[in-house]
Amino acid sequence: MLVRIMKKSTIDLLKIAEINLLYSFKGIHPDEVHKQINPELNSISWIVGHCVVHFHMVLCQTCQDTKLLSEDVSHYYRYGTTKEEIKRTNPPFTFSELVDDYLKVSEMGFTYLEDLENDDFQQVIFPEINETLMTSIQRIALHYLGHVGQIVMLRRALGNPGYSFVGGSIPSERDRMKQEWGSWWSESKRNFGV
Repeated sequence: MLVRIMKKSTIDLLKIAEINLLYSFKGIHPDEVHKQINPELNSISWIVGHCVVHFHMVLCQTCQDTKLLSEDVSHYYRYGTTKEEIKRTNPPFTFSELVDDYLKVSEMGFTYLEDLENDDFQQVIFPEINETLMTSIQRIALHYLGHVGQIVMLRRALGNPGYSFVGGSIPSERDRMKQEWGSWWSESKRNFGV
């Protein structure tokens, strides 16, 4: 029983983090996604791409041995890529393509997680640090939420505060948020380059 609860709560935690990441840029203006308010701070677009790459690396590449993102994309958005390198290189995607690719990566990752047995969440997937799948999912969720805070602060600095309350802990609320975000994205994505 406890293992079943751990699987559900682990997946729920990631879903909560995901809806907050998506909601953090709901209503953003296209000219804001690539702005750097300070040379030492990343743009909202880069932060979103960075989160996409982390999710992909764990739940697609490591767990399923499937690459949906190229090495160039992973390199551009990975931790450790210098600000100078990011400035010298054009983003590998438009923001619209980045978000749409994330939705594919996310669907693949969540389908994989839902199909697993409860005990699979205790499997060590990163032996070098003895990290289980459950711990890795928790790390992704915390990573997302840390970056949600950054996006909120960047939006405030740009004069477009957006949404800043961590929500979605109740499944019905999460579903409502996902539907609202999906409607906004369907109407707006063409404005972010196709």
